[in-house]
This record gives sequence, structure tokens and C-alpha cells, in this order.
Amino acid sequence: ASARNVIERIFGILKRRFRILLLAPEYDIDIQARIPAALCAVHNFIRTHGESEEGTDDISLDEDDEGEQQPGPRTNPQATEGTRNLEEDILMRGMRDDIATAMWADYQHILVERAQSTVDSESDAESDFFEEEVASLF
Repeated sequence: ASARNVIERIFGILKRRFRILLLAPEYDIDIQARIPAALCAVHNFIRTHGESEEGTDDISLDEDDEGEQQPGPRTNPQATEGTRNLEEDILMRGMRDDIATAMWADYQHILVERAQSTVDSESDAESDFFEEEVASLF
């Protein structure tokens, strides 16, 4: 049971850090089988070189009641994490809204261009038709 808890905690950490483990990957099965090991190596590399992503818990080993080693957070990140996450949420919502606004403006511009080109082509077709009709009269 202890090994199972450790493995479940490890996969929980990897899933929080690397979203590819939560999504259904569209890769060959041989590549899919290598992804967890590769992500473990990347995670260990990041921890070794002191680069930690915001929002991920560092893992240390704490002894449980039976003297066995259990992974657990090194520090209590809840004290500052709530504020940081709120600030990040506000920032990301603003960025998302800016991107959506820019995309909407581009789409509206495209619709205007399409409408204008349709009007131009219709008026060209009408004038060509009238010129042909007038020419056929003479």
C-alpha cells in the first residue's frame, strides 16, 4: 500500500506539471509508452537545476506513523499560493480577453472585406451584363 501511495503521488505531481498526461495523446503507442519516463527525467532535471515552475509543489520525503518514507510538500505553499494564483488568474484572464478581442476585430475586418469584394464582383458582373446587352442591340 505504501508503494502504491508513492506511485500515485508521483503521477499526481507529473499530471499537474505536464498536461500531456491528462490529454489523450495522438502519438504512436511506442512513443506514448516512453512519455512518462521522459517526463520523470525532465522533472528531475528541473528540480536538480533549481528551476521550479510556479504552482507545482516540491516533493520531499516525510516519515509516516509507521516509520516509512512518504512524499510530502517541503513547505506550506498555501500561505502565498492563494495570492499568487489569484494574481495569475487575473493576468491570464486579461490576456485571454485581449486575444479574444483581437481575434474578433480581425474576424469583423475579414467579414467587411468579403462583403466589399462580393459587392464589387456583383457590380462588375452587372455592368458586364449591361455592356453585353447594349452591344447586342447595336
